[in-house]
Amino acid sequence: MMEMPLVNKCTATECAFNDEENCHALAITIGEPRQPQCDTFVTASVSGGDPDSVAHVGACKMADCRYNSHLECQAPGISVGHEHDLVDCLTYQPA
Repeated sequence: MMEMPLVNKCTATECAFNDEENCHALAITIGEPRQPQCDTFVTASVSGGDPDSVAHVGACKMADCRYNSHLECQAPGISVGHEHDLVDCLTYQPA
């Protein structure tokens, strides 16, 4: 069974799942057809997720990433943050 990689750091502090640059969603999804953006990113007036948990990467739709295998991330961990006005997976690397 595959291990889901951790979100080691997220600098998108305006996200409802973010607390002190840690993501507290149970799992996030990465990717759009052309951009490795965080699909779980959301702004809200309430905090989201489990404050005692650190997020994992549940799925990655960036099939062209060197860490992607069958739409699952195989990186040891990822970082998420702002890239060109979007919140992206900063660990993404084209294969």
